[in-house]
Amino acid sequence: MSATTSEHTEQLVRYSRRQLWSVLFILLLVGALFLVDMMFAVRLPGVVIVPIAIAAAFIRPLRTKGLDFSKSSPAMAALRNDELRQAAQAKAFRNGFFVLLAYPPLCAFALTGLSVPNALPIVVESGAWLGVVTSLASLLWYDR
Repeated sequence: MSATTSEHTEQLVRYSRRQLWSVLFILLLVGALFLVDMMFAVRLPGVVIVPIAIAAAFIRPLRTKGLDFSKSSPAMAALRNDELRQAAQAKAFRNGFFVLLAYPPLCAFALTGLSVPNALPIVVESGAWLGVVTSLASLLWYDR
C-alpha cells in the first residue's frame, strides 16, 4: 500500500468516525425527546423542531474534502477489508442484538409495575432506539 493510499484510508476512517459520532448524538437527542414526550405526555416544541433541523442539515452537501468514496478506490477497499474493523462491527452488532433480546421483557415488566397506560409503544420504540444506540456506541468503542 502506497503512502497516498494509506493517507486516504486514514482520512476515510476519520470521516466515518465523525459521521458515526454525529449520528449517535442525533439519535440520543431525538430519542430522549420522544421518550420524554411519550412518558410524561408533555408537548415539547423540540420534538417537532429537532427532526426538521436535522433534515435541513442533511440537505446541504457534505464536505468530503476530496475523498474518493467509489467502491473501486484502493482506500475504500482497504477500509472494507480491514479485519479489525470487521471484528469491531461484528461485536457491535452482537451487543445491539443482545440488548434487543433482553430489553423488551425487562422494560415491559418495569412499565407494568409503574402502571403506565399503553406501554407497548414505549417498549417497542425505546427498544429499537436502544438497540441502534448500543450498536453505534459499541462500534465507536471497539473500533478505536
